[in-house]
Amino acid sequence: MALKTILNKQTDFTGEFPVEYAKSGLWRFNDVSVDEYGYLADSSGLDRKIELVNYLGTTASLQSGQKGRQIRININNPATEKTYLKVANDGTFFSEMGERILVGGWMIPTTYSVGNTYCPILNTRYGPGQPIFYLSLFAGRPRIMLYNASGSLILDQTTTPPFSLINGGVYFICTVIEPNNKNAWIVLGDKTSGTSWVSPTYSFTGTLNPSCTADIIMGMHADAYWYAGRFDDWFFDMDSSLTVDDLIDYFNGSLLTNGGDMGGAVDALSVPGVVSLRETEGVYPTVGTLYTAPATCTLSGTGRVSVTSEYISGVTAVGPIETSTSDDLVHWSDWVAIALDGKLVSPNKAYIRFKVTLTTTDTSKTPRIIDIRLYDIPKSPYERIGFSRPVVLDSNGAWEAVLENAYNIVVTSEINGEDTLSFMIPYRDPKRGFIDSEKKIQIVDDVYKVRTLTDTKDSEGNLATEVYAEAEFYDLTFSVRKEEHKFDAETAEVSMAYALEGTEWSVGTVNVRTKRTWTSTEKNALSILRRVADLHGGDLVFDCPNRLVHLLTVYGTDSGALFAYKKNMKSIKRVVDTRSLVTRLYAIGSDGLTFADINGGKAYVEDYTYSSDIRISTLDCSTFTNPYQMKEYTEMRLAQYSKPNISYVLKAMDLSVLTGYEHEAWSLGDYVHVEDKDLGLSVTTRVIRREYNLQEPWNTVLELSTTLKNLGSSASQWDNVADSLEGTSMVTNNDIREMVPFNLLRNSRADDGMAYWVNSGFEVDGDNGVSGSTSFKAMGIANMTKSMAQTIYPANRSSYTLSAQIASENLEKLSSNSQVGIEVVIEYEDGTTEARFIDLY
Repeated sequence: MALKTILNKQTDFTGEFPVEYAKSGLWRFNDVSVDEYGYLADSSGLDRKIELVNYLGTTASLQSGQKGRQIRININNPATEKTYLKVANDGTFFSEMGERILVGGWMIPTTYSVGNTYCPILNTRYGPGQPIFYLSLFAGRPRIMLYNASGSLILDQTTTPPFSLINGGVYFICTVIEPNNKNAWIVLGDKTSGTSWVSPTYSFTGTLNPSCTADIIMGMHADAYWYAGRFDDWFFDMDSSLTVDDLIDYFNGSLLTNGGDMGGAVDALSVPGVVSLRETEGVYPTVGTLYTAPATCTLSGTGRVSVTSEYISGVTAVGPIETSTSDDLVHWSDWVAIALDGKLVSPNKAYIRFKVTLTTTDTSKTPRIIDIRLYDIPKSPYERIGFSRPVVLDSNGAWEAVLENAYNIVVTSEINGEDTLSFMIPYRDPKRGFIDSEKKIQIVDDVYKVRTLTDTKDSEGNLATEVYAEAEFYDLTFSVRKEEHKFDAETAEVSMAYALEGTEWSVGTVNVRTKRTWTSTEKNALSILRRVADLHGGDLVFDCPNRLVHLLTVYGTDSGALFAYKKNMKSIKRVVDTRSLVTRLYAIGSDGLTFADINGGKAYVEDYTYSSDIRISTLDCSTFTNPYQMKEYTEMRLAQYSKPNISYVLKAMDLSVLTGYEHEAWSLGDYVHVEDKDLGLSVTTRVIRREYNLQEPWNTVLELSTTLKNLGSSASQWDNVADSLEGTSMVTNNDIREMVPFNLLRNSRADDGMAYWVNSGFEVDGDNGVSGSTSFKAMGIANMTKSMAQTIYPANRSSYTLSAQIASENLEKLSSNSQVGIEVVIEYEDGTTEARFIDLY
């Protein structure tokens, strides 16, 4: 999969003129105000600041606009205000004109500007030095004037566009000059109607002034003629690569782009290259929609869209994501949402634009878009794995070479495990030169990266190269270092999103709905994802072509494929293994936590379905801080460990590669049926591992099993402590009674009823105290929140300890949104607050 397009620059989201095409000067007018000397910034990187002349006491001001701020001048009376803009020429502005000169930008004229006979826009006719060009309006029509070194006119052309310029209209105007070819054009666009126009080609004789040292003046000529209205995003570029067609494309592409619209709900200006909801006095709108500038598309295969974003689960969100495509930047396909797996649904055309919705349920918080990526997934020359060959990809993900002479090609893949490729190729094969370390190799839709190359020579002098490659997802091992992170009753999606943050991968389909409270101490994305699958259950699936990671309850389907001796099965071995069978399973959580208090005093769960023997082991649940979730996890693991590991290893042929046997297709994770009369076998089981021989599909090795093969996260240091834990809690009631040295809560034991507490639904229980005779209790009711709260004012400390004794009876969540826990709201000295929820179930 190749990265086709990435949108991560400010101009991608605002529609401003790209800085790379304004190398000689760029004035966006996004300043909050002029500096102390009356200047506004130059964004080209050359620091050619533009001076706002005669602005004090006038209507001149920086106003909110559609592409950030705009400069407004001479609104009341230009003849008395006399405000204009000036860029002082240091003598180098026009020293290297090159093949093409561009000068232009956006303007919003008033009736004064379009109604007068002469209205200067941008010129070099005022001040020291001979002029070079003059762009103006003549009775509301664009006019271009060019000069030679002596100051004589060599071109004076007024043009009539197909539409009239009006008061308040938003126009893009640019003049294009080719000094060597002696041609010039005017490009004009009307934002309101979306109409664009290019003047006829205007040819001139003579030589454009190569030694112009005149200043650039905007909005004034000869201290007698003035412009009234607004300017925005003005630029000039010497030796430009852009043509008039490129400028029309820019105009058409900028029409819908809205990240710079300061009156809109999204903001791509406050943090360059990042899009958020637009803040107004600390408040964000609840929803905003971003329209991006167009980007190149033209895919060689299928496309996939990925958005890198920052969000708070359940509070802020980015999506849905929609796309529209076009071949000419004028006629666009309908907006359509991308598929759930990120695949592009819009037709494959030359250009693509994106529509992304940002939302928040808390107006003090906003989601953020970091970048938008479009990937090109080239179509493989092979549709099925059987008899296919490795395809070498170049750095852009395109085909480079098909290795027809590769042999011993084996793909080894396992559910929740390895995914590797190995093959041999003659050393003197002409295509051996395409293979190098870290090169990408495509097998049908999967992509692998070459890790080792081993060149060998046997006793007969035969030279060969052995290639070993790993699936692309192995690179997640080298992700940005992950710090310790706490998850409070979060679903798997949240942990997976944290793991993939800062990578090119995204969370795909997750239908495992468990919630876990745990602390991640793993240091890379892949190890965190493996841990998530272990804690939540399910099959972790890496979709390399689409850069997606799925967590599925079960990966695969009931394929209906049958394996039988003398049909498609050459040999079979059945292994029934009870070495790891467990009937009583303990779990040790964070700081010695057990679930004995919620499990009838037992720190273990049992399952004697298969064996009546007491066979004990212990799970390392040191990342768990919630006994309910730890008990649920332990029960999930015991359901696997309490049965024998029954596996089948067979050599079989993939019949689906043969014409007429397509219905015998199967894949990793699928359920298949195995029959052998001699062994008395007739069982439906699952393909959990395969060593697929691409060149010889009849020599494929399958491993079939209905259970996991290992104990998972059992830790040896706990294996011998189960007996001492039986019937005990790691924290006794006596320990709790002594933990009250600095209690800031008043009436924490309910000795004085509900005094000092703000109560909603709790009551005092006089019969069940822990460190006293009373306690607080509440009976849960569907669709109702019950709470009690108290505000305390502690002294400044670096840390605080929160402790409580919690008991429950028949506790059950009625929905995924139910919560049981303690919420702490911290108010800091600056008045800001932070809420932290400690999940107890």
